[in-house]
Amino acid sequence: MTETEQFIACCREETEMVSRLLALLEKEQGALVSGDVMRLEPIAEEKLGVLRDLNETGRARQSLTEQLGLRSVGAVRKWAADKPEACTAWIVLEDSMRRAQILNQHNGRRIQEGLDSTQRALKALKAAASSVMGYGRDGSQGALPVGGRHLGSA
Repeated sequence: MTETEQFIACCREETEMVSRLLALLEKEQGALVSGDVMRLEPIAEEKLGVLRDLNETGRARQSLTEQLGLRSVGAVRKWAADKPEACTAWIVLEDSMRRAQILNQHNGRRIQEGLDSTQRALKALKAAASSVMGYGRDGSQGALPVGGRHLGSA
């Protein structure tokens, strides 16, 4: 197998991994949109496995490009310019990675918005709870009332 064929194979394998990642990011987005947080943990675990695999395939491609003396994206593009199949494999990989990055950032923003909303709700609930509590003789607030009867009371 020539170096060019190896490069093409590495790009295609990495593109396949990115496609798997994209599918998981889309599932994650669906769970976030529908509010089905119970689906997020298994997706996150699966995503972690795909990211490990993607990291390995990326290292293999990077090792090959370094052997070829290609130390930057620009150098890879220039090298692949007269190799149509290698150029196509590289462009498809770059596009796939860009889509995954955009979708991951979008999901991250959605998650952050959910966390911010939850924190605001907690602050509001705490403020409401503290406003109904009385103050003791020493000026401190009493414990949060929980209601109900105490054992042994009539």
